[in-house]
Amino acid sequence: MADIVKDATEYRIKQIELAEAQYYKSLINALDKIEREVIASASRLPLTDGKLVELQSAIAIRPQIKAILEREYLKWSDTVVREGFNKQAKRIEKAFKLIGNIPPEFQELTKGDLALIQNLKQQYFTQFKDVSNTFTRKLADKVYQNTLIGSEFAVLEKELRQTINGIYASSDDPEINRLVDFVNENKFIESKQSAVDKAIQTLQSKFARDRAGENMKKYAGQILNDSLRDFDATLNFNKSQDAGLTYVKYYGDVIPTTRTICRNVINGVYDRRKGGLFTVDEVRRLWASQSWSGKKSGDPLIVRGGYNCRHQWSYVNPDWYDSKGELII
Repeated sequence: MADIVKDATEYRIKQIELAEAQYYKSLINALDKIEREVIASASRLPLTDGKLVELQSAIAIRPQIKAILEREYLKWSDTVVREGFNKQAKRIEKAFKLIGNIPPEFQELTKGDLALIQNLKQQYFTQFKDVSNTFTRKLADKVYQNTLIGSEFAVLEKELRQTINGIYASSDDPEINRLVDFVNENKFIESKQSAVDKAIQTLQSKFARDRAGENMKKYAGQILNDSLRDFDATLNFNKSQDAGLTYVKYYGDVIPTTRTICRNVINGVYDRRKGGLFTVDEVRRLWASQSWSGKKSGDPLIVRGGYNCRHQWSYVNPDWYDSKGELII
């Protein structure tokens, strides 16, 4: 018999992965445009013998940077929150209808669900906006600090590019640009992950001679990943609680970078009953009793394995399973 719970969950996970790939691609385009426009604005700063000299001009560039980030980055963020969240909400509704076996009124998005969706949109857009505000300040500070000490423009340019895109910043070196393009094009293609990891390592070790880790691309990409998955988990949890489903199963692939906690749950290390079913309280106790790299604060039913976790819980009724843990509905 087909496992409709597994099928519905894997459908949700797959659609999140496709959405992330789509929005990450448009994020790259937005950040590349921001990089070009910020550098273009900075290139108009007065120079004397190739060095930055005028503090008043350095201060005045801040509103220009702010306008660029709001126009490009916040527009992208709004699309993720409005379009991405709405589509995933419909997928959750579709999954509940596919599984069935719960009261019909809970198989569709209710008024309470719609209110929750709106609140989650506001919550995550605020997180995206915080990144915009933080990096407006960071970029403006780079301009001011380099002007204060009379740096050459080339020094400022490199710092601005890396503050936006990190090791993926534009470069005059064709090898760097080739590696960056390869990573961007293949980041979400499973068969290319080994080559992608190798390219990233080369960028980090060969070309990133200074630290470029605290960059806008890193933080925006992190929020993109977590917002899509946490939104799905939150809405799914809310609907399941309303429907009286208090047992869960953990779903998702196991890959080389899968955290031990996730690997163990999926492989049945912590099973208390057949079929890998846990009560909500059992999950919370398990998560609270352990620590691991990348653990994220919050309810484990929402944050799952932590930052960048690609697994999801699905809510079930133990009556749906036989004594061997096989689905019987």
